[in-house]
Amino acid sequence: MYNMTDKKELKEKELFLDSEAGLQTPEDLQKPGRAHQLLRNPIMIILQILILGLFCRLTLEQVHHSAQPDPVHKTFVGYLGSLEENYAGTWLKEYSNETQFPGTEANIKLANWTRDKFLEFGLEAETDLYTTYISYPVSQSLDLLSAGNGSVVFKAALQEDILEEDPTSLKSVPAFLGYAASGDVVGEYIYCNYGTKEDFDTLAELGVNATDKIAVIRYGKIFRGLKVKFAQDFGFKAALLFTDPKDDGEVTEANGYKAYPEGIARNPSAIQRGSSQFLSVFPGDPTTPGYAIKPGENKTRSSPHLTTPRIPAIPVSYRDIIPILQKLSGHGPKVESWPAGLVPDYDYASIGPNPSYKLHLTNEQDFNITNLHNVYGKIEGHKKDEVIIIGNHRDSWTPGAGDPHTGSAVLLEIARALGNLQKTGWKPQRTIMLASWDGEEYGLLGSTEFGEYNAHDLSKKTVAYFNMDVSAIGNILQLGASPMLYEVLRSTADLLEYPGTDRTLYDHFKENTNDTIKSLGSGSDYTVFLDHLGIPSVDLGFTSNRTGPVYHYHSVYDSYHWIETLADPGFVLHNLMAKYVGLSVLKLSETKVYQMKASDYAAEIQRLYEKVEVPKNWLSRNIGHCSKGGKLDDLLSDTEQNIVSLKDAAASFDEEAVELQTKYDNWDSLSWWEKIALQWKIVKTNHKLKYFERKFLNPDGLKDRPWFKHIIYVSGRYTGYAGQQLPGLVEPIEDNDFETFVRGLTFFNNVVNNLATRI
Repeated sequence: MYNMTDKKELKEKELFLDSEAGLQTPEDLQKPGRAHQLLRNPIMIILQILILGLFCRLTLEQVHHSAQPDPVHKTFVGYLGSLEENYAGTWLKEYSNETQFPGTEANIKLANWTRDKFLEFGLEAETDLYTTYISYPVSQSLDLLSAGNGSVVFKAALQEDILEEDPTSLKSVPAFLGYAASGDVVGEYIYCNYGTKEDFDTLAELGVNATDKIAVIRYGKIFRGLKVKFAQDFGFKAALLFTDPKDDGEVTEANGYKAYPEGIARNPSAIQRGSSQFLSVFPGDPTTPGYAIKPGENKTRSSPHLTTPRIPAIPVSYRDIIPILQKLSGHGPKVESWPAGLVPDYDYASIGPNPSYKLHLTNEQDFNITNLHNVYGKIEGHKKDEVIIIGNHRDSWTPGAGDPHTGSAVLLEIARALGNLQKTGWKPQRTIMLASWDGEEYGLLGSTEFGEYNAHDLSKKTVAYFNMDVSAIGNILQLGASPMLYEVLRSTADLLEYPGTDRTLYDHFKENTNDTIKSLGSGSDYTVFLDHLGIPSVDLGFTSNRTGPVYHYHSVYDSYHWIETLADPGFVLHNLMAKYVGLSVLKLSETKVYQMKASDYAAEIQRLYEKVEVPKNWLSRNIGHCSKGGKLDDLLSDTEQNIVSLKDAAASFDEEAVELQTKYDNWDSLSWWEKIALQWKIVKTNHKLKYFERKFLNPDGLKDRPWFKHIIYVSGRYTGYAGQQLPGLVEPIEDNDFETFVRGLTFFNNVVNNLATRI
């Protein structure tokens, strides 16, 4: 053993153990020297790992830049090159051959085909199953009866005409609404306009008695499931929904246009099917709110009736509704403010009932637990914890060429082009995932169950979600998006030429929409990503401008023939959409700093906040019992100032982000320590951009709608499709609920203040 002097001298040499080790005895080598202690110190270990990680990252960046002087441009060119060939029509024909109810043989066959195409293109692919509650049509009927003797005056066809020009019309589909209750109802009927909350409020003011009566409701304005809900809540025992060509705009037979297939107006026998789920309560499986069930899992299911009707409901065509509405003219109270339609000899003001006539409505459905089949294709990136998802649903009410399979065809074209890039040795910086969802039509089932089941990983990893439900049913580009993605959408559109013109896609967009990117609400598969998980999302497609061919939504005339001959001859807009979505995703994937703008979000928040109309008699009320104290007016002013601060901070932050990308683009001119510092700053900046949207989530959700977590954008509770902005402020004002408003404002103010000080 060494004495104390020897030990002191040895300690002074322990930092050089490699060179001095030969002087030590085996016993000394058993003792933990200072260097060993340093290596065992957790903080030192973490520092060493960080330094090693930065060094490795720096080395990889150096190799990347040396190998590809302009990798992003090269990637863009390669991607667009693959789309010089256009297979969209081929894919559309395959997809739109049969109706795709979830769980059916046709649906599973197409799921397997989609998976096989992903594999053929070189992507990793898998099928992901969830067990969900589904209804299938058995039989429906509708008769107009004479109240006197019960004889049938008119029997509704409840099916579309077979058209020689359109082979899809041979594939008859029942006229039903998913999830509508089974039932056999006879009763007088009342016209309820569009079936909005305001329309039923009008009926209440008129003293209308709905007992044992059937509601006749016009399609439009709000989601159909909420029409049925409001009718049920009002006391009606069944609902009948119809399409009025007046809502098609200029292109009607009344205005001299011929009906499809001879012309571009609506075929009068067209029927709009769809879900009757109460979408604004929560989407997804009605029996598993907030969670999902996979095959083999033993989890509890709740009653479906929180989001599905207890009354029967069916849809009918314009042709079938004519003799029914005509019998109401001159009967019952009148609502002169309700808009007219195109049913001849009916004034649209007389709501009925006519005591001489009744309706006999039957609806039988089979309710089952069914497997959904989501299909995913993936190209793994260098950064596995950063994922961009492109999605479109595959299920349909009819063969569904427009909805959803214009999107399905574009999704496959994107997969093909990305697969071709991969064959050249390219690997994306960030992982790109393509999703073919099942069960969207019933209530966004496949995407919602996926989002709920994988919520933790999605929240941690997902950068953005792109949704392509209806990609090409017209020639006008429509965009709905989180403000974080405004910049990438506009800048990418400016890179592409609009077909047949010398203008860019962005020029076309500005001209037709006044450069307006809409707020997202619900109605498609982006809902779980944005409203529930706070992931920046986009919903986009080419739609009709109401002067072009009328789209036969959820009808058998939503066919390959209609798309090929009227909506997109040559499938050029399908091709453009594949270019647009693919390049937008590649911009997010391949640029070092995310192409996102916090300043766009801050500006939008200010615009939305300024639109909130607070009751004047609330301003002087004390808020001490539900906030930090003071008057409401003080809290409103404080929030306004914090929004201004957020705008300023976000503008500075975005400028710094642009500077970081510029420095990265000039990587070779930087010293090694500048490169390390730049890498560190980019990681921090991307982290803030990635999680900016997540900051607007309230873990408790909205009052009475806890599934919806986002405090800026959610589904409108009375509209479903259309979004409600700042719901925590607007909805309490509508309800005259002061305390809930103050709590919502306090939460919103805290979020804005935290972002302003920490971004």
